[in-house]
Formats: sequence, C-alpha cells, structure tokens
Amino acid sequence: MVCGSPELSHHITYDLIIQPITYNFMKKLTFAVLATVLFFAACKKDDDKSTPAVTTGGSFSFNDTTAVVNNGYLYTYGVNEGISLAFTDSVLTDTLKGKVCAVNIDLDTLISGKTYTYLSDDSLAYDKTKNFDDATVFYKYQWEDTDLDEASGRFFDGITSGTLTCTKNGDNYSITYTLIFPTGKVTGTYNGKLELRNQQ
Repeated sequence: MVCGSPELSHHITYDLIIQPITYNFMKKLTFAVLATVLFFAACKKDDDKSTPAVTTGGSFSFNDTTAVVNNGYLYTYGVNEGISLAFTDSVLTDTLKGKVCAVNIDLDTLISGKTYTYLSDDSLAYDKTKNFDDATVFYKYQWEDTDLDEASGRFFDGITSGTLTCTKNGDNYSITYTLIFPTGKVTGTYNGKLELRNQQ
C-alpha cells in the first residue's frame, strides 16, 4: 500500500474522478443545448414552409389580353337586396377620371367553400346559395364622375353562363371566376381583402 500526501490524493481524486465527470456533464449539456437549438430551428423552417406568403391582387383575361385588377370591393345594398363584387385596376372614388378595367359580379350570398353558377334571378330554380345572377366586364373604359362611357373601350355584357368559387381565410378572400358572354369568355382571380362599400 502506498501512502501519499493529502495534496497528491486531492490531485488524483480531481484528475481521475471529478474532472472526467465534469467534462462528461458539460459535454452532455452542450449537446442538449445544441439539440434544442436545432429542434427549434427545424420547427421554424417547417413553419415557414407551411405558411407561404399570400399573393394579394388579381387579374382577368380574355383572348390574349390580360388586365391587372388589384383592388377588391364588396358592395352591400340592404337586407335581401343582394351584394356585388368588384375588381378594378384603380381605386374607386367619386373623383376618379381615366380609363378603367373592372369586373362586376352580382349575387345574393358569398359563402366560403361554395362554387356558384350563373342563373338569372328570374328563374324559378334560382338559389341564392348556389347561383349568381349577373356580371359585366369593362376593359379600358373611360370613367368620369362615376359614369362609364360605353363607347370608349371593350365591354362584356349579357352573360350566358359562368362559375364563381370563393374561399375565405380570416379577412382574406380567394376568388376565381369564369364568365361566358356572347362576345367572349373572361377568366379571372382575386386574392386579398375586400373593401366594404355600404350602398344603403
């Protein structure tokens, strides 16, 4: 049996027992912290993938022509008086002057997840939860004092068939539409908020 000084025993105890334990503990602690950081980084990356940025705005097309319509409006007219959707390339004001591109769709309800089909509201089969009753499209029409000069641009009227699909997430709407007129077919989309215009 070999006896040594207390100082030697202390160094042996520290070098052989305490230091390895401390080293292993710090190593495990560092690994745990690193794993936590990587976990949250991975979660954030997954969150970024699952919530892509929403593109706001819209457009409509006919033949080889496309118009950008980034302003969306929801017009209300009172109880049981129906509503209108309007998508325009200009902010609609009482003082607006100039050429305007716009889509107007008349219906009675706007239910998320629904696809509406065109049907005249004079029809006995008309269903407010399934049908819309009118639509018009203006392309580069002269607008002045809230009036449109029908001779100034391309005008689609007298709709014969069409569909409109709406989904809503919070305050944002996603709307797609296909409108068939005697003079052509118009397709379009709009994504974003709708500014409420109360016409009562």
